Order: sequence, then structure tokens, then C-alpha cells
Amino acid sequence: MGHDRKFTWVIKNFSSLESEKIYSDQFVSGGCKWRLMAFPKGNPKLDDGCDWVDANGFQVLSSQVKLVNRIFEKHPDIALQFRAKNQHLRTACMTVLLSLIETLCQSPQELSSEDLVEAQNALAHVKDAGFKVDWLEEKLEKVKGKKEEEQTGEARMQELEEELKDLKQKCSEIEASLEKEKAKVSAARTHLTLDEFI
Repeated sequence: MGHDRKFTWVIKNFSSLESEKIYSDQFVSGGCKWRLMAFPKGNPKLDDGCDWVDANGFQVLSSQVKLVNRIFEKHPDIALQFRAKNQHLRTACMTVLLSLIETLCQSPQELSSEDLVEAQNALAHVKDAGFKVDWLEEKLEKVKGKKEEEQTGEARMQELEEELKDLKQKCSEIEASLEKEKAKVSAARTHLTLDEFI
């Protein structure tokens, strides 16, 4: 996090392009997927076609302003130790933080083990940047615990299903044996006719 990564995007014949917007291929920075958007008559921007606005000193998508404001209301000291001054780094760090929160709001069923490893890495990233996120650490641990419970429960369910399948097979075999015994007993209970004695 200590250095500013630079990305170069070359657009041939840029000024003569007819499109209103041009998008770069996606790239990963700070654990997030990004793409550049350029306007042939303007400057390239980090964007996905949405409006970026300032929220508590961070550039965020307009759709994220409420969430950012809510975070700062509930955790006013979250960015007191935040060190990055470069606006792109500030934006990237906030995007990682918001993405992490979004990830942790999913149900354990929706999250893979890889998602949780990525969440752990993202958490380390935002902590290194200076965000105070002990509350998110607790949430991550809780989600990891629920995921573990889910995986343990699924494994136990599978074991029980196998046991049940074996028991059903055994029951089926016992029922077949019982029917045979019933047939034998029924045959033994029939009385012999007079012809069979003579």
C-alpha cells in the first residue's frame, strides 16, 4: 500500500474515435476489479459508467454514499489513522472496504472458502491503509464461524444420508426375509388333506 501503482492504457487514434465512452479491459488493483473509462473529448477516469461523488473525503459511487455515511456515523473513528493522501489510493481503499462489507453481508451459503480468504486479505489491506476496522474483524470471524458450521453440518448430513441409505437397504432385505418366513409359516400351518395321509 506504500506506493502508487500506475496503469498505462493506450488507445490508438483516440481523438478520431466516434464512441462517447471507451472502456479498458478489467484489471485488479487493491483486490478489486477496475476498468478505465475514457471520453474521446475528455480525460480517462476510473469508472464503471456511474457517477462518482465525495463522501467524507472519499470518492465513491453515488449509489454508495448512504452506506459510506452510515459507516462514518456508526464508526466515526474509522479513518482517523488513514494514511493515503493520493485520491486514487483513497478511492481504491474505500472501494475495497465497501466490497468487503458487501461480501460479509452475504449468507454463508453464498460465500465460498475462497471468498473468505479474499475477505481476510481485503481486511488486512484496509487495516494496513489505516482504517480502524475491528468491528469488521469481528463480523468476518462470525461469518467464518457460520461457514464452518454450515460445512460441518453439510458433511454430517451427507454421513447421515449414507447411513439412512444403508439402513433402508437393510430394512428392505429384512422385509424380504420376513416375507419368506411368513410364507414358510403359512405353509407350515396348512393342514394336510386326507389324500396326503393315505
